[in-house]
Amino acid sequence: EKHMQPGQLLGRLLLQFDSNAADVPEDLSAAVHGPDGKLWVAADEAGMIERLTPAEPRIYGQHKRFHVGDFIGAVDKDAEIDIEALDAHSGYLWLVGSHSAKRKKPKGQAIEKDLERLATVEHAPQRFVFARIPFVNGELAAELKTDGSKKGSRVAARVKPAEKEGRGKAAQAGGKAKKGNGGEVLPGENLLMELLRRDPHFGPFLARPPGKGTGVLAIPSKDNGLDIEGLVVADTDRVFLGLRGPVLRGYAALLDMRLKDVGNGHLEPRLGKKGSRFAKHFLHLDGLGIRELCVQGKDLLVLAGPTLPVEAPIRLFRVRNFLDLEGDSVIDTKKGVLEPLFDIPQAGALDHAEGVANFNYFDESDSVLVVYDDPAPQRRYGPCGVFADVFRLTS
Repeated sequence: EKHMQPGQLLGRLLLQFDSNAADVPEDLSAAVHGPDGKLWVAADEAGMIERLTPAEPRIYGQHKRFHVGDFIGAVDKDAEIDIEALDAHSGYLWLVGSHSAKRKKPKGQAIEKDLERLATVEHAPQRFVFARIPFVNGELAAELKTDGSKKGSRVAARVKPAEKEGRGKAAQAGGKAKKGNGGEVLPGENLLMELLRRDPHFGPFLARPPGKGTGVLAIPSKDNGLDIEGLVVADTDRVFLGLRGPVLRGYAALLDMRLKDVGNGHLEPRLGKKGSRFAKHFLHLDGLGIRELCVQGKDLLVLAGPTLPVEAPIRLFRVRNFLDLEGDSVIDTKKGVLEPLFDIPQAGALDHAEGVANFNYFDESDSVLVVYDDPAPQRRYGPCGVFADVFRLTS
């Protein structure tokens, strides 16, 4: 275990939410700046995206809330999408859910009940969302007509539902196939899950649970199962997804794909040169998984933290010239390639850094903005304010 210096805290930003104190999204898991300087954040469980505008120095206010279900079909408005990452690129706001399953926690009551809870893995179809929503002037829209442009309109789209041999129609109709494990499409399954299930590295972690039921994943995220937590879009259609789990032999995975619009509000990964629909980059992040990604110039910043619920550092790394990555790769820590930068302080079991965004504090891209899940009480300011931190980045 390398001991790293904590990052240098330049200051705090006050995120001022609406006047309903009970409704303040404290557990923030993602943050990104739009091209107009507005800040978009998402909370851990809700299917909502919050927009904040720089109001005064170091204060973001004028809070506006958007329900993802209003823009993307087949998402229940009240669903817990578990949005783990956001990015803004070429007129779209991108978002990804965790694609994970969840094991119930023991409650310290009757032993039989606790054992039963520990054997229960919950599957939430709404977590399997990976989508982009057009936006302009800080407003989201299901469709944006482009005046006089040859490209036509920009439309909200999501990675399409999974398809199974002989069951393609049911799959395309939203994946509402029968319950069970006999090769049917289960609710919420999307094409990305299907591709990962066929992959030699990830397939074993995406095995379906034995027996009947609607469970899609046998292994929950907190048991080193699948958990997507990072997202970066570059080059219009090139998308990087960071996995918090599974971590393989201490290596965290970065999926690298190009998404094409196939109509009907659907996206799918393009076929690459070697017949694969995504490339895999395995990063040695001191055994940690990926919590969030953001771009800084030509580099990729990777926020890393433990996959399992254990006490471990939350550490920021830099992947140099990440757009030069080609094919699959295994990348060890090395100066000029993959560099650890600093640790982000935690308040005991609280203050888990989950979201990171490029930030200009004194100078362009001289720092990162960090938002937290499980915030310490000191993160609250007044009834509706939550503090985010800004840490210095040196080149």
